[in-house]
Amino acid sequence: MIHIRLQSRETTRYLFTILGVLLALHLWVAFCHLVLHWKVEALTQLVDVDLEANLPTFFNVALFFIAAMLFYLHGKAEQGAHRRGWFVMAVAFCFLGIDEGSQIHEKFMMFTLRLMNHGKQDGGDLGWFYYAWVIPYGLATIALVVTLGGWLFKIRPELRKGLVISGTIYVFGAIFLEMAGGKLARTLPFQDASNFPWLPCNIYDDPGSCWLYMEPRYIILYTLEETCEMTGLILCIGALLKAFEAKQLQVGITVGERPGP
Repeated sequence: MIHIRLQSRETTRYLFTILGVLLALHLWVAFCHLVLHWKVEALTQLVDVDLEANLPTFFNVALFFIAAMLFYLHGKAEQGAHRRGWFVMAVAFCFLGIDEGSQIHEKFMMFTLRLMNHGKQDGGDLGWFYYAWVIPYGLATIALVVTLGGWLFKIRPELRKGLVISGTIYVFGAIFLEMAGGKLARTLPFQDASNFPWLPCNIYDDPGSCWLYMEPRYIILYTLEETCEMTGLILCIGALLKAFEAKQLQVGITVGERPGP
């Protein structure tokens, strides 16, 4: 029988260590492209935080589901109508985890672009709203905050502070820095990707725009964006675990043989 107890300080330390390793590998890829002019295609596909279906994406999805589980467990430990807020947050984080892994927001982006740009799917004229999915998701975030405002002010002040701080960091990265990256991408002068033969353009969603990965400002923005997202999630997990400890409750994972009938 193996029992793993999740403590807030140790868990956040381990998660930040994983994040640090992923960021170090990602920055090494950027250094290879910008300075060494090496074509590190396999490593780029594995650790570039701006790509999908790789290690950073898996880690980000895992963080969402860990947080969703903790929100659910808090709801199970509560009594009365106060439980609803915890379960709503659990569902929201589950959806965001699924979205992070399957890119549902990209479908919202195409739909929103058509609505805002006279039926066209080109967001070139939208400036800060080039990544148009931030509009419906931003509105959904505001609606969630308004809906759960009463619940938020009923939880422990220390936990409320932790959730507000972690949520602010996450939203700053996921929405504001995403918008800033889209704005920058549309204002930079176009370059021919063939001028950078060491870039593995075939692995990016838009091979013709892979020259952006030779632009330090763009790299800094999307690196900060993903770092803020994962940092916010780790701080949220830490705050939720700390709230369990304040209630003299433990969260753990037990692995062992199933007891017989």
